[in-house]
Amino acid sequence: MKVAVASSDGIMVNQHFGRADSFYVYEILNGVRFLEKRRGVPFCHGGTHDDGELLDAVTLLGDCALVFVLDIGWGAEEALAKQGIKAVVSRGFIEEVLEGCDDLRLHPKECIV
Repeated sequence: MKVAVASSDGIMVNQHFGRADSFYVYEILNGVRFLEKRRGVPFCHGGTHDDGELLDAVTLLGDCALVFVLDIGWGAEEALAKQGIKAVVSRGFIEEVLEGCDDLRLHPKECIV
């Protein structure tokens, strides 16, 4: 299963979904493996957002089951959910957040750190 993390540095979960310009994608299958960094365009601009850019961000993560974020607005969370992507609000070191999950496929809510 692929998961994405909104991060400015690839070390911490530290970005609001709508303000993130990069997502780090991992595969969770018998451990955690980094796959790639994906560049996006922040679509949240001080409380307002661009619907087209929101859809672009959702499409960018279309092959991911979960996206770990520092925070997310309800509209963005709903847009992700419509595509089958669950937003998980979390914080901390990416490695610890992802490795702290016993089985992401069965218990994604347990991944909230």
